[in-house]
Amino acid sequence: MGELIFIVLILLTFLTIFCIYQMLDKRGLYFSLVITDILGFIMSFKVISIFKMNINLSIFPIIASLSVIYIFITKYGYKEIKNLLCITLYSNISIALLLAIMNEFIPAITETISINMEGTFGYNYKILISYPIIILLSQYITIKLYKLIMTLQNNILISIVLTYIITGLIYTVLFYILSYINILELRYSLFLGISSYILGIPITILNLPLIKYLSKKKVIS
Repeated sequence: MGELIFIVLILLTFLTIFCIYQMLDKRGLYFSLVITDILGFIMSFKVISIFKMNINLSIFPIIASLSVIYIFITKYGYKEIKNLLCITLYSNISIALLLAIMNEFIPAITETISINMEGTFGYNYKILISYPIIILLSQYITIKLYKLIMTLQNNILISIVLTYIITGLIYTVLFYILSYINILELRYSLFLGISSYILGIPITILNLPLIKYLSKKKVIS
């Protein structure tokens, strides 16, 4: 089941970015970033087992959002990077506030659903606080590091993989310690983060063809 989820989420993020970009070009990248940011936040509350490893589901849309940034940088440069970071910040703050409100006022069909939702967002309230900050910081570091690596060797694909290997560790340490402190044992929290980080490497590699294709593709209006 976990392996099927892996395939579905890869295809979902692929098709989301590809289709929206095909329709809206540059604006499509902005929309794709908003969608992947929102998906990443919501999925950050969910842990599942894939390939016998417990991982946080947010790793899929997080890498998809980074793929959008790489495509944007390759096609349009660094001039509007500030806009991308602002979109990430506003999107994550908005969804954090929405989830917090839902935790208090849940118009659910049944009381069971209400209790489950309240337990999810209430018990893991640290994610509501830490996620927007950590994701913004991770994206900022990713952009700066990617730019640095590209100046050292002009290979987009290698630069993307190296950038994830470094920034992925930073995200892992910050998110999985700060978000799960006093909720999970430190050992289990780190294990969950490392498993998600390791799986993020093949996910990043699988995203490379999409990044390369859309970076070179010209959209005809």
